[in-house]
Amino acid sequence: GNRRERILATMKRIQDYERGLVTRLINGLQRIKGLRIYGITDPARFDQRVPTVAFRIEGFSPRRIAESLGEHGIFVWDGNYYALAVTQRLDVEDKGGMVRVGLVHYNTIEEVDRLLEELRALTNS
Repeated sequence: GNRRERILATMKRIQDYERGLVTRLINGLQRIKGLRIYGITDPARFDQRVPTVAFRIEGFSPRRIAESLGEHGIFVWDGNYYALAVTQRLDVEDKGGMVRVGLVHYNTIEEVDRLLEELRALTNS
């Protein structure tokens, strides 16, 4: 095909790959006791979301989760990510916000599994 078609095909492959990563992440997060995901979790609607997931775990501040993961070489964000109105509306602003995991095409399934493993170890799930 022409250049435009090749670019579109490549973007579709990237989107499919990232959808696989976020599917694995969300499936794993849903198995962790006390964890709440904010956003779309229905696989039938994953075409309506990006591979970025925000969550909280009961009994753990987002900062504690982020620091614990960081000690194991896994880097996530905690807080409100400059989305103050969103965190206020979700009633998490005064509770430290949320943990945010952003996956992209250069992440691997192994990295997702490692993240889930560390979260399970942290929460004893």
